[in-house]
Amino acid sequence: MANPLPIAAVARVLASSRSVFLTVHQRPDGDALGSQLAIALMLKKLGIRCFMANEDPVPERYRFMPLSRRIISRHPSVLRRLPAHFDTAVIIECGTSKRAGKEGTLLRRARTVINLDHHLNNTNYGTYNIVDTSSPAVVMLTDALREVMGIPLTRDMAVNFYVGIYTETGGFRYSNTTPEVLRFASRLIEAGVNPRWVGEQVYEKIPLRRHKLLARALESLEVREGVAWMSLTRKDTAAVGGREEDMEDFIENARALRGIRVAVFLRETPRGEIRASFRTKSNIPVNSIAEKFGGGGHAYAAGCTFTGIGMEEARRRIAAVIRAQSKVRRRA
Repeated sequence: MANPLPIAAVARVLASSRSVFLTVHQRPDGDALGSQLAIALMLKKLGIRCFMANEDPVPERYRFMPLSRRIISRHPSVLRRLPAHFDTAVIIECGTSKRAGKEGTLLRRARTVINLDHHLNNTNYGTYNIVDTSSPAVVMLTDALREVMGIPLTRDMAVNFYVGIYTETGGFRYSNTTPEVLRFASRLIEAGVNPRWVGEQVYEKIPLRRHKLLARALESLEVREGVAWMSLTRKDTAAVGGREEDMEDFIENARALRGIRVAVFLRETPRGEIRASFRTKSNIPVNSIAEKFGGGGHAYAAGCTFTGIGMEEARRRIAAVIRAQSKVRRRA
């Protein structure tokens, strides 16, 4: 980073706060939730009142995480259950406050906003910005904050951190699995995390509807010019009673194919939007593809949303960008 991260300043702000609001991006993943829940546990240790509200509910696979039942999701009474003012708000893994959905508007209730992220497209909108695009996962930044605050690492915190690093690295398979990541995971295991148990909770307690939905997605799988394409319509999802959270790792099935450079998963939402997820096994940075359509992410994993067009048009536009990127890479 060009400038040092304001971790010490944020540690002082949190420690002196009487009330803190925590939120994460829409459709939360393990890394965002791991950080949110770990911070809540840290504040609990200090006797600081903490409130957690997210746009979307905690996905089933993450409901085993310590303190996850304390997170409230958007519903008509949520505003009445939260204070009118907070000393501090922490927004996690959101390039802009809009990424948190309607929950992002609650940041106006806070005197100080802490922006905690590791994505390339973050706009540094917080009073304090702990944004490190070189960090493999946000939970690692959160753990650094814990250390500066002098809060001992408990087993519950370690479980939340481990879920974050485990899922963000694809089970320690992605290119962001560095020696630092493995040392971090080792410390968490020493603190009491059972890797087998966490793996079972996240990946081996799958509802039947998810398998039925995956079967439909796999029927659509095809490879063209080194790109693996997979898709689901809203009719597919409705036919098996599927949910958005069921699709979280579907793209890994496309990414795992031999010889592909980029994997693309397109799914239609109930409102008719087309959400696109990208993964790569080549030197094509997929965040540059997502950014062409107003999205973002990492070089190895990214996404965006299309409105006002159908599945085939979204696919046509994405394919054109991938072809252009491939030509640039070949010339380089």
